[in-house]
Amino acid sequence: MNTAEASPLLLSLREVGLRYPNGGVALDRLSFELREGEFLSVLGPSGCGKSTALRLIAGLERPGAGTVVWAGGSMPELGFVFQEPTLMPWASVADNVFLPLRLQGRTRASAAATITAALERVGLTDAALAYPHELSGGMKMRASIARALVLRPRLLLMDEPFGALDELTRQKLNDDLLSIQAEQGFAVVFVTHSVYESVYLADRVLLMGRSPGRIHEEVRIDPRGPRGEAFRAAAHYGDQCVAVSRALRRAVDGVAARTA
Repeated sequence: MNTAEASPLLLSLREVGLRYPNGGVALDRLSFELREGEFLSVLGPSGCGKSTALRLIAGLERPGAGTVVWAGGSMPELGFVFQEPTLMPWASVADNVFLPLRLQGRTRASAAATITAALERVGLTDAALAYPHELSGGMKMRASIARALVLRPRLLLMDEPFGALDELTRQKLNDDLLSIQAEQGFAVVFVTHSVYESVYLADRVLLMGRSPGRIHEEVRIDPRGPRGEAFRAAAHYGDQCVAVSRALRRAVDGVAARTA
């Protein structure tokens, strides 16, 4: 049993359903659990409801059926990183990171040390006074992550945050994200289209089929150990990428999951 499996339950989605106003079904009997400190990847084709599931967890959508149950009975502090960095173009990097603290009523002076620490953790100390148009795509995403983590959430929701980046930048951000998670201990639900990224990052990968959205299959990634170039070159990484790729194909084709 890995560390995540032994951790207390944080979130449970039970038979969740959601319909769009036009009558289309976005989610149908969506069920899964998330534990404290766990890294969960959600993989599936475009339009299958992955992003909708994240919005539902964040409270931006309300389920039409089923329940979203939080440990302790209420939603904890959470951060959300979207596909686009969504930075305020008129504000500096530091002021973008300050936004969640300002919304809590903090003053800029009282929040200065917290902002500095968040920027240092994502490698943006020297860009604190820069504006979004002066940043590369990777730096913009780092700023977005710093803003999401400045309140030290228990859960980080990430909706294809690295999909538009070049491969080397994406790999570096994958490594940095895992390092920050190990340091701060938050759980992650990470939506991606990349089999390779899902296996590299996650404790478990949830496979969704075509719309309406539901979990078709789950693949546990083992061993859950150090990541880096050695892991990317290891035979078991390639084997697990093949296993997840096959599971994704079954999900998309609607084929029943195989049992051991």
